[in-house]
Amino acid sequence: MPHHPFPLFSLPYLPLKKVLDSFGAHAILYISMCSLRSKRIAVSYRGPSKNVKLTLHFGYKHSLSFSISTVCLEELCIYWLLSAENQSELSSVDRNLATVRIGNFCDIPVEKGRLGLSTYWDDCMVGITEIGDYAREVFNQDIYEVTLGEKLPEDVYERAAEWVKNSQETIQSLHCNFNPEIVNDLDSILENFKYTEILVLDVNPPPEYFPAKPPNFNVDHLHILFSFWVKQEHLLTMNCKYIILQESKLSSNDLNVFLKHFMNGGCFQLKEFSVDVKTSIDYEVVLNDVEFEERDRDVERVYVNEEEHHHTLRGGLDIKRPSDDAKVTIMNFSKHFLMIVWPDFAGNSY
Repeated sequence: MPHHPFPLFSLPYLPLKKVLDSFGAHAILYISMCSLRSKRIAVSYRGPSKNVKLTLHFGYKHSLSFSISTVCLEELCIYWLLSAENQSELSSVDRNLATVRIGNFCDIPVEKGRLGLSTYWDDCMVGITEIGDYAREVFNQDIYEVTLGEKLPEDVYERAAEWVKNSQETIQSLHCNFNPEIVNDLDSILENFKYTEILVLDVNPPPEYFPAKPPNFNVDHLHILFSFWVKQEHLLTMNCKYIILQESKLSSNDLNVFLKHFMNGGCFQLKEFSVDVKTSIDYEVVLNDVEFEERDRDVERVYVNEEEHHHTLRGGLDIKRPSDDAKVTIMNFSKHFLMIVWPDFAGNSY
């Protein structure tokens, strides 16, 4: 019996919407590249297949991915959509690849690849920025996150920042994971990207690194894996819900200054402050001129964070902020400073 194509786009609106609701983000994007008509339908569609957060990757992997917004940050799964590959990587053998139109570019070769569909361009940076603009159009939303990998090509960070500025002005999340080739690589990124919610820096700069200008630390989530360069003056500019500093060189006195800053109304939206240091913390210095109540180790409390992860706290040091009676628990670990602000995200208070 002969097989006939299913006339999908001839369906009435409601049945067609139900089909598109079940497609998922991959199919919505891929079907948009089949024809101008299919693109119009994909762009006009509104529904659960577009309930995603889009990420544009620059550097070693020039690619587009998405995550489902309900997935918690620590268990985030990446689903690859498209990658921009160099035209020179195509085999000299004619494979008769299908071609698609992306943005202003026609006849872009495409095939199944490691990161979703591979598309081939004369300039990968042109390709990934065209893909970014195309995804924004199809999914009716801005790119949520930009990730910066290794510096390929040489001007990738500058061109990525320029694309964000020209296309959507700001980015909600910026994630950097690379080995800086020169000291001002990180400076250039911190100065030129306007990030508003999340900053993750998995970047190990030279030992002498110090930011040329004060970075923007007014975000919800701040995570710096190599934070040896973060000084007291940087702490006092932070206004975040979550602060995680690893490989820190902050002193017990620095932590005392920050704690007093918080008690006087600074960093007012803070919910969790975590610092790993290499030398033991002197809590007599940390708590100097701060009233607190020490809890016995047999006192257990459960703290639920924004991702609904449950953490059991045993003992600790309890503090109240005078201005609003905000309750704080500090866990007095030897080389790990952990400060929790109650109530937690489940409404629990100590």
